[in-house]
Amino acid sequence: MKDPVTTPLPDRGPYDMLHTYARIEQTGLPEGLRAELIGEEVLIPPRPTNHHNWIYSELHHLLAHHSRERGWSVTNTTTVALPATGERYVPDLLICESAVLRDAREWQVPAEDVLLVGEITSMSTVLRDRKNKAQGYGRSRVPLYLLVDPLDGEGSATVFAEPDGSGHYRVEHRVLFGERFTLPEPFGLEIDTSVLRPE
Repeated sequence: MKDPVTTPLPDRGPYDMLHTYARIEQTGLPEGLRAELIGEEVLIPPRPTNHHNWIYSELHHLLAHHSRERGWSVTNTTTVALPATGERYVPDLLICESAVLRDAREWQVPAEDVLLVGEITSMSTVLRDRKNKAQGYGRSRVPLYLLVDPLDGEGSATVFAEPDGSGHYRVEHRVLFGERFTLPEPFGLEIDTSVLRPE
């Protein structure tokens, strides 16, 4: 996978960065591309690989029925606004109340409305997914961060829970692909990661 296109924004304040980011988002990018504001850069990651999309599809399948029963939606390509840092992340997977997504004019979800975010590492995002995003989600108190990391040896999944608001999660539980873990409440759902291993 190619490296993301990065647009550094030196000597600009938070408002200028947000304004530039919003203009990029609202004027539109080529289909399949999305912009993120991470730290002091606007990043446009390359399109995901088929393997990345396959993992997303498996996760969606595991979570969708359980979520729908509770009035939640499982989606992707939705921007999360992080108030603690002013950043804008586009997680690979997001779960929130279905009502949050019904506003046809809105393209962002406030962190306070998010139940779970998930990131699937790739060669171009692995460092940001493992460090920057874990810290950013933690600072804005996103309750659950699921990191699916096929680049961690034979693959692993880590659940981060109980954000402390300082960029850390108090609970961090990592399992290797093939093992099971339980998503904490309000999910209380056991996930078998063996489905994430390619045959």
